[in-house]
Amino acid sequence: MKSINKILSLFLFAIMSSQVLYANYAFYRKVTSTCKSHRLEVTTDDMVLDLENNNFSINLESRRNNFEMVMLIGFASAGQAIIHQKHLQQTINNYEAIVPEKVNVVVTVPMGRDKTIFSAEANSAMVQELAEGAVGTVDFMREIKDSIQTL
Repeated sequence: MKSINKILSLFLFAIMSSQVLYANYAFYRKVTSTCKSHRLEVTTDDMVLDLENNNFSINLESRRNNFEMVMLIGFASAGQAIIHQKHLQQTINNYEAIVPEKVNVVVTVPMGRDKTIFSAEANSAMVQELAEGAVGTVDFMREIKDSIQTL
């Protein structure tokens, strides 16, 4: 009887952890596909979904000095992933959506010999509004301007 309980507990743990892994995969996949649709290459190594602190971070590289556009694409792709997670929660029974509270985008700009790194942070509601088109890009950048840092 003890061994059956252990096996059952192990099986239950495997099922629960596979849902978290699938949710991570779905989140990363949506961010990657959105970035690729804007001709911006990103891999899973460039993203960190911290479930303990409920944050998502993505590192992107700008092709030129258009770091604002790359930053907006990073935020919009995270917003699309959040929208997708909420959709999955509505369509799949017992699915727990991953919705990070904060989204951090880091953009590396190749300028001269040294690279310049810009970082900005936004909350998930603002990022989702950007992805849905409820807020314009100019208004979004105006909202996050205080969080933009040069590293």
